[in-house]
Amino acid sequence: MFLGLLSFGLLGVFHKLADVKEASPKAITAVLYLASLAFVLIALTVIQKETPFAGDGRVLAIGLPFGLFAGVAILAFQAGIRHGDITTSWLVINLSSAIPTVASIVIYKEAVTPTKAIALILIPIAILLLWKERESHA
Repeated sequence: MFLGLLSFGLLGVFHKLADVKEASPKAITAVLYLASLAFVLIALTVIQKETPFAGDGRVLAIGLPFGLFAGVAILAFQAGIRHGDITTSWLVINLSSAIPTVASIVIYKEAVTPTKAIALILIPIAILLLWKERESHA
């Protein structure tokens, strides 16, 4: 969990650094995705001693399209960062985690804990507040 939080925080730092250096959003996304693939493969094979991609086919069936959408979202984030406030863009990226959470609940019949329920209820409220805040600055 700590590594996940650290990785997610570093993602924001690298995006801001890339924006300051005016790097290509496509190149940044490619590097981030290749690094994350290498990290997962190393974690599976070296640390956990498992064969990558040997599990249930449903994992790949869900992971590939969501990975594609995540890549598009990162490109949109990089483009948006140049035209708006980074805190708003970063919040929208964080809110996008609701999609795989809902898919996990629907497809894998994952239990909805009180914490997940509260988070899922707060997501549309956060989006509404973002819209209101943006409207007030217009």
